[in-house]
Amino acid sequence: MLLFILIFLLAASCKNTIGEETLQISREKENEADKITLRFISSWGGVDSKAETLQSLFVKYTNENQNIEIINESLFGEDFLPKIKTDFASGNSPDVFGLWPGSDIRALIKAEKVADLTGLMNENPEWKNNFKSSMWMYTTYEEKIYGLPFETIFEALFINKDLFEQCSAPIPETYADLKRAVDIFRENGIIPIAYNSLAEGTYLYQNILSVLAGKDIIENPSAEEAGEYFKKAMELTRELYKMGAFPGECFTMTNHERNLLFQQKKAAMIVQGSWFIGNFKDSDDSVDIVHFPYIEGGKSPPRIMIYGIGNGCFHISSEAYNSDKREACVDLLKMLTSKETAAVFAEQTGMLSSVDIRDYKINYNRLTRKGQLLINNSRQFVGPPDSFVDRTVWEEVIAADMPYMLEGEMGVDELWDKAVTAGLLAK
Repeated sequence: MLLFILIFLLAASCKNTIGEETLQISREKENEADKITLRFISSWGGVDSKAETLQSLFVKYTNENQNIEIINESLFGEDFLPKIKTDFASGNSPDVFGLWPGSDIRALIKAEKVADLTGLMNENPEWKNNFKSSMWMYTTYEEKIYGLPFETIFEALFINKDLFEQCSAPIPETYADLKRAVDIFRENGIIPIAYNSLAEGTYLYQNILSVLAGKDIIENPSAEEAGEYFKKAMELTRELYKMGAFPGECFTMTNHERNLLFQQKKAAMIVQGSWFIGNFKDSDDSVDIVHFPYIEGGKSPPRIMIYGIGNGCFHISSEAYNSDKREACVDLLKMLTSKETAAVFAEQTGMLSSVDIRDYKINYNRLTRKGQLLINNSRQFVGPPDSFVDRTVWEEVIAADMPYMLEGEMGVDELWDKAVTAGLLAK
């Protein structure tokens, strides 16, 4: 009898344990089914200076929001734009994404692929007021807000001060100074300017163009007026090439390889954006940034600066906004553009933000502080030239055919005419 009771209790215990395990598995499956997966993409991936910070923020966010999974598909450099364009074209839209102002986001808006966030912002005035009011112009199209302007960017001439001192080269304030520095560095066996022929390599050309053409022509280009300056900028870029200013492998070099030439002190100068600052330790005082040199005969004054919004301009796809993911997307967007997030990026990467974080008393690194000084001393801000033209034509004609122009196999008139015919100035 005692044996029977023991067997009965053991069986009941096993049955209860099995029942609890089944219930636990059932709950786990139910929780898994309730989990919302969000796809995110930006250019803050790979070796980008903000990639690690972004991913750590996503990990923290998903740990605090167990029902959310974020698939971060961010890619660095030239890999990013083809990926996001292919995703949208194939019906595989990301849920939340970063994309700079320009022809690409305008095309997506026109195709109704990007959510109109005007109502969302008006319903959340405290959130909207976190952003500097001057930055909404970059994300507003036909009086509707389609993106949140998180990252402020500028472009400048980065210089390795130690190489300048070593070779007694002048820090260039004018184009004539720049050419003198190029000659000196060539004589000393140092690459004067880290340059390549991909779209990012055209920052040099874009700065020459901006100094020559000035704000009005860059931001409102027309074939008749812009052509003179686009072609003159090509001629000056070719002059630098003929002087030996660029690396021998500039036509085959990746963006990362070009950046490394400067970072490893093999090149004296590079034209880059503020996002490049995150690659340098604050203790490294051998690197400095200066305004791009003034060019006589141009339409702009000295000390102009390319300035605007970077890839940290965040959007929600229309598909996600009109689905059951909407609330999750909005919540993620709030995290990405919060003052706390802006402060983290500022502290860890030196990023300047369009979000007002003055109360955080950020201890910006040395190069970011220098960038702020350059901004304050700039006489004119110009938007990135490739934001005011068709970016596909910019990449597939201007950037792609630049090597042929530099080598003299294609004339500047031929390259300009080809770009215009392909739709460079199409709005």
